[in-house]
Amino acid sequence: MIQYAIDAFRDYFAQGFQMSPIFIVITVWCIIQIVKVIIDLIRYKRFYIGHIFASGGFPSFHSGLASSVTMLVRLEYGFGSVLFAVAFAFSVLFAYDAMNLRYETWQHAHYINDLRLELQAILQKKEKGILKERIWHTPLEVAWGILFGSILTYVFYYIYFIG
Repeated sequence: MIQYAIDAFRDYFAQGFQMSPIFIVITVWCIIQIVKVIIDLIRYKRFYIGHIFASGGFPSFHSGLASSVTMLVRLEYGFGSVLFAVAFAFSVLFAYDAMNLRYETWQHAHYINDLRLELQAILQKKEKGILKERIWHTPLEVAWGILFGSILTYVFYYIYFIG
């Protein structure tokens, strides 16, 4: 399996570099994560490179990436295709998950961390590590993620494949 992947990459690059739809999705991913770091820098007045890989925050990476794939499928195959319907369904699922399910997870992590702090004070025992609380998105962060992903994909698609 690994040899198959290596051979596929070698064959692809042996033909010379060609723009591929996957590069549009990767570019959109990078831009959204960089924008997230810049916004965090403005909001928290400190630079933390780890936010490139962090979940939560503005804009929603999950919604941006899912909408990028959906827009790419729409541009290639149109609204009427089964592939677009599948991509759209998964995009809605990602957006729902980012706002609702992960919100509940954040609440649980927040409560557990509070209980942990209270127990540490009572038992006077220092425990390492807290649960990560920055894992959910507001509807506005999801909406902007969808806009970023869709618009960037549309622009890059027309730059690389049409223009």
